[in-house]
Amino acid sequence: MQNDSNVETTQAEIPAHLKCDPRIFNVLLKDDHEETCELEFKIIVKCTDEALHEHNKFWSNHQERLEDNNGDIVAVILKLIGPMVHTACHEGKDWIGVGCKYGINSIFNQEGWDPECFEITKLYFEDYINDDAFQVSPAVLEG
Repeated sequence: MQNDSNVETTQAEIPAHLKCDPRIFNVLLKDDHEETCELEFKIIVKCTDEALHEHNKFWSNHQERLEDNNGDIVAVILKLIGPMVHTACHEGKDWIGVGCKYGINSIFNQEGWDPECFEITKLYFEDYINDDAFQVSPAVLEG
């Protein structure tokens, strides 16, 4: 039998953008949407502010978003994530899965996001829109 006690195991190096203390935030859809739906989630931001700036710069108007939020990159990113969570909930991903392959955290697998940087740990979504919320009327084809 081989004695493996002398075998040195190396640990994986933690990428620089993840070398920080996790930060936890509650995100709540504003009250002016309370008649249509409720959305609240808790998210852990696991990456540095520098990494958050890279996420922001992936999309156009990144500087404007930063200015609109008084330079608060965390607010910028959480406001980008909010509509993604809302859309995913409407698509049936309103549940917490294990990891980021399924459920709400699968949104971070989309282009421009790093699933190692974010994790939604709590999610509450209630949709109050039903069939009776829509009005139908005849229309004429234009053109």
